[in-house]
Amino acid sequence: MSKEYADGYLKGYEDGMREAIDELIGNTCRKSYNSTEIQLLAKNQKNGISKKLVLRKKQIERELGVDLSEKEEIDAGPRTEAGPGKTVLLKGENNREAMEAFRDLLKEGWEGLCISRTSPKDVRKVVGKECTIVWLTKADPMGGDQERDEYLQPTETAKMQSTIRNFLNKNKGRSTVILLDGMTFIVTNTDFRSFLKIAQKLKDDVYQAQSLLLLPYEPKGMLETELNLFVNEMS
Repeated sequence: MSKEYADGYLKGYEDGMREAIDELIGNTCRKSYNSTEIQLLAKNQKNGISKKLVLRKKQIERELGVDLSEKEEIDAGPRTEAGPGKTVLLKGENNREAMEAFRDLLKEGWEGLCISRTSPKDVRKVVGKECTIVWLTKADPMGGDQERDEYLQPTETAKMQSTIRNFLNKNKGRSTVILLDGMTFIVTNTDFRSFLKIAQKLKDDVYQAQSLLLLPYEPKGMLETELNLFVNEMS
């Protein structure tokens, strides 16, 4: 490694760190965020690193007339401020990050509604706090030992919207968080457009109620046009 390369690497590293810290400070100083909301904000800023890197490379290519690209894909993860009235998209292959964020907010005293493919028993093992849980499933609601928990078929979109609306009305004036974990399940049992309509309505309801929506999604199973539309509409 040459000295020039090392110097350039360290300078770029320093600039990147300064920019990230300045951006985080600038965002969090606009409002009073608690520690959990700051963590969510930082995670969403992290999702934007790949996109910013690709855009910076293109800028350097134009200015210097060199080719630095290696056919990298722009990261589709949006950067969203976490706070009342916001929708936070969490990209990943599983719901762990979203479930942990939901759990942390419950510990902060927020009222929570979890609509998930994970069974109520397993959700409670993770969150460890009392909250409203709706299980997205095709299972018989009268079978097994889950009679006390609410069931929701993936095609029962009207019931889902009613459940969310009732939760928000019941908790007016309180800090509330909704985790909708099951996008792929709903889409495969209905279609993408149907889910997008639900998500758009939910985003508006959350904004009006000054609630917080956590919405995990998996880009791998989506068409590029669907992914772009989803991110643009929900960010």
